[in-house]
Amino acid sequence: MYRNFSSRARVAGAALVAVFLLMSTAPAGAWSEFGVDEKKAETPTGPEIKEPFFRFLIHMAQQDSLGRWTGEEVRAHDAAEGSASNFPLDLVVSITRERPDPQAARKYTGTAVRAVWTLVLAGPQDNPMPYSILGYHPGSLRISKVLVLSELAPTEIRVSYEEEGEPVTVDLTDVRIFPLEQGYVLLDADGFLDKLLGSALDDAWTVGFVTAREEGRLIGLGVSLGRNGRKIYGEFDFSADKVVAHGRGPMSGLSSSSRRWLNPDHGLLPVPWVENGP
Repeated sequence: MYRNFSSRARVAGAALVAVFLLMSTAPAGAWSEFGVDEKKAETPTGPEIKEPFFRFLIHMAQQDSLGRWTGEEVRAHDAAEGSASNFPLDLVVSITRERPDPQAARKYTGTAVRAVWTLVLAGPQDNPMPYSILGYHPGSLRISKVLVLSELAPTEIRVSYEEEGEPVTVDLTDVRIFPLEQGYVLLDADGFLDKLLGSALDDAWTVGFVTAREEGRLIGLGVSLGRNGRKIYGEFDFSADKVVAHGRGPMSGLSSSSRRWLNPDHGLLPVPWVENGP
């Protein structure tokens, strides 16, 4: 199993991890939760995916690799990459990517479930969010011991938005959507920042993750709901290994489009703000 692991090691799962993202949806040119809209993403100057754990997960999805990897194998891969991970990999017990059963493969309208991911941690987690936003760590990240995500078949999505009052249409390719079907990942906003930013910062319950390519550039998106049902999303820059603190138009469009499948009302995702499971 380790041969497979070391030769194909890197994900698109965003599974657990592009978890650390959030911003309120906002029209282009308006204020998002953490800043003014930015017209273009930064130009990458290093590897496409800086974080070795993300590289492992994304490569596994892109190569359509199946298997079960122990925490020891994950940590060995990280060490072989020669760069330190931002994640507490000692908490990872196992990661599994397997095929769904035939009935589950067609449970989402208009697409197929390509694989099912199961992430097992040493126990439920309640720790400071490992990425900062505007220089602050915005609160506690709570994660259940077991997370199960479906991986929908890659597709293309055309998103539309306005920029300076003009309609813009962008085609996003290799879009992979990961509904979080069991367990929970939630951000409990820090009281200090909550008072500082008021309605601009909200607790966030993750409903799923998305990876896609925008003009060839790999981007990640965390899709969430606030306690009052407010739609929240956050973009992650894999090459810079950081949360993007601006609500860009294409990401707002991708967030809206992905909610066709990332919608708890359809009965396939956990009830928001109910922390069930181990």
